[in-house]
Amino acid sequence: MQDWSGGSVTEILNPEQQSEAALPVFGAGPRLRATAPRYMEVLDFLWEEAAILDRDDLVGWKAMLDEAIVYRMPVCVTRKRHSGESYETETMHFDEDYLSIAFRIRRFVETQAWAADPPTRTRRFVTGVRVWQGATPDVYDVTSSLLLVRSTDDDYRTDILTAERFDRIRFSPDGAALLLDRKIIADQSTIGTHNLAVFL
Repeated sequence: MQDWSGGSVTEILNPEQQSEAALPVFGAGPRLRATAPRYMEVLDFLWEEAAILDRDDLVGWKAMLDEAIVYRMPVCVTRKRHSGESYETETMHFDEDYLSIAFRIRRFVETQAWAADPPTRTRRFVTGVRVWQGATPDVYDVTSSLLLVRSTDDDYRTDILTAERFDRIRFSPDGAALLLDRKIIADQSTIGTHNLAVFL
């Protein structure tokens, strides 16, 4: 359902999943127009995040995370069109919180983790950004498409990963945006890279 009046667009993701007893449904609030100031702030946050990760500034990226963050990437499997089964599974490539992310970053930065030293060179392209008002005035639900291009050592070949990201971004009282929740749904059921020693 969409309502193009006013400054927002009402669009509900998976409305059949809504119930009064359920947790807030992702994307159930009014969708922000691309010209809305808050939309531009969210877009700037995602672009800045991509640039920081491309520079391998993991400490800088950690500063963009809410301490209540949940960071997940489920393993996906191919299903028949009419099977009715989810593309996602309960097995995870990533299932992290703030402390486990901080530990992972410390391991990459302070030790010689073989999967991250020498670090890979990456370029992230973030497109198709859509923003909805979240469950509270300071939280926004955000979907985006990610293209990650990755090269390792002196190999001329590159790894490519594409995914859709489902984010919740919280704005603190001082106006700073923080990543509160991220679920990454890869388009490939078999990830075409030799490891996932990168953040997506």
